[in-house]
Amino acid sequence: MSEIKIRNMTIDDLPKIYRLGEKVFTLNKYPNLHRVWDENEVVEFFVNDKESCFVAVDEKNEIAGFILSYIIHKASIRYGYLVWLCIDKQYEKQGIASILFDKFLEHMKKNDVETVIVDVEKSNEKALNFFRNKGFSSPKEQIYLTLNLKDKK
Repeated sequence: MSEIKIRNMTIDDLPKIYRLGEKVFTLNKYPNLHRVWDENEVVEFFVNDKESCFVAVDEKNEIAGFILSYIIHKASIRYGYLVWLCIDKQYEKQGIASILFDKFLEHMKKNDVETVIVDVEKSNEKALNFFRNKGFSSPKEQIYLTLNLKDKK
């Protein structure tokens, strides 16, 4: 395993994060994605809460993975919402997701976050197992409906 460092996302990371996400978050692989992966998604996280976004980089400063998240302030409660967790296929099974997540969790605790939220497709057993191993429990099922307007012409 190459040496991996975790750091906050920088503006120079945006194109690399976008390209990696574009490879991983495809509608073919995840047909029920309710959030669409596009360049605006990455920029929004950088502009709105870059302190809550992390990249894992190898010794050549290549991005091995990333987490895009933000903190929600509702009334007197703070929630952490992990929206995107992505590991480049060539770096899978090296513990990078776990290291990234631990850095994310440390940041949430420092910011007095009380609850962390993540949504996972029901069929994504790999992600479900990962989050269960990280202490998430009591999953709530949510239903997303789609209407294909192309077929309604």
